[in-house]
Amino acid sequence: MKKFPTGIRKRITEINSMIDRVNQLDEIPCTYAGSTFPSYIQLTGNILIKNQFVYIQEQKGRWNWGFDRRYNVNEDGSFERLKYDLSVIYRTFRKELRKANQ
Repeated sequence: MKKFPTGIRKRITEINSMIDRVNQLDEIPCTYAGSTFPSYIQLTGNILIKNQFVYIQEQKGRWNWGFDRRYNVNEDGSFERLKYDLSVIYRTFRKELRKANQ
């Protein structure tokens, strides 16, 4: 097993620190992220790290983003998908929190 990437761990910590504030917003965060239709990001809890696996729990819905339930950082395809999904979550949460503070 490889060592868990520090950058991914830091990004997950940043996102987890935003979840409570985002869940208190009036609107559900949404993103277009390369699509022409909006997708909602509704996380039901913190992003978890267990060994080489990362778990993102999302509320199920027709228009939600559709995160994988488990990512393996030792598999290239899964790791790349995790990096992309974390960047989408981070950008969307940051945008919504900035908008709420204006």
